[in-house]
Amino acid sequence: MNSPEQKERILRELPPRHLSWYTRAVLFFGDQVSQTGWLLFAAGSLFFWNTSTHSEARLWFHHQTLDWSSIAGVILSEDSTGKWEDKKQIWQYGHYFALDGVRYTGKSYSIGKKFDAGQIAYIQYDPEDPGYNCIIGMRQNLYPVRANWLLLLPLLGLLFIFYPVSQNLRFIRLLKIGDFTRGKMVGKTATNQTVKTGGSVRPVMRYLFAFEYEGTIYHAHCHTHRTNLVEDEETESILFDRYNPAFNLVYDAVPNVPATGTNGKMMPAPAGKAWVLFLPAFGIAVNLVYLLLS
Repeated sequence: MNSPEQKERILRELPPRHLSWYTRAVLFFGDQVSQTGWLLFAAGSLFFWNTSTHSEARLWFHHQTLDWSSIAGVILSEDSTGKWEDKKQIWQYGHYFALDGVRYTGKSYSIGKKFDAGQIAYIQYDPEDPGYNCIIGMRQNLYPVRANWLLLLPLLGLLFIFYPVSQNLRFIRLLKIGDFTRGKMVGKTATNQTVKTGGSVRPVMRYLFAFEYEGTIYHAHCHTHRTNLVEDEETESILFDRYNPAFNLVYDAVPNVPATGTNGKMMPAPAGKAWVLFLPAFGIAVNLVYLLLS
């Protein structure tokens, strides 16, 4: 519940209003859906670059189109990778074979131990590039094709990231150019969504507010679980585009909305909100680093 002093802080600053880049970034990245998306994107990217890029999937098409040749070779080394699959350790083998007087080496992986150093193994190779080879029945990478399902995590994250983009851009636009008015709540309905905050689960409600502009009644709607912010006053603050009043927002329902100062002007986003920029920065940095190093 806002204090009486806060309730009296009415937005009097006329458009166009100045929003710093930091405030815009907090508004753009700070909603819960975006934060969930950036978390999935960052975590999924770590899994993808560390696992999927070392899986057999990236070579699958090449394997299917090759006309393999085979030859007997020798196991040079056998080492446990420390990784497990189907409750068995994954083993790595170093091997070689000789072709036309040239010695070629390679690495292969198996689930469970199959060979010891010094044993004979049959190796398949690309006749046009014998350095591209592996032991018959084994794979050339640590992880199987199904490891690429991890790609779904960053893709799901991107879906969450892009879903609220138009809404957040609308918020930023209206905070800059919107005219201020007051609207009265004329509707409140429950949605099938919930939000977990702390140790409690709160329902997301849909609110409908009516306001008048130049003799015409317009409606503004919002979805929020922070019901106390839009039910604490008889009328709520609305920002709307004077040339298109249907383009509007309910001020107190905007995530991370700038506070209104005693002078009636929008205040910059507080420094304490900088945490909402961590996941976007981390997710982008992870992918840039791996792209530069790959």
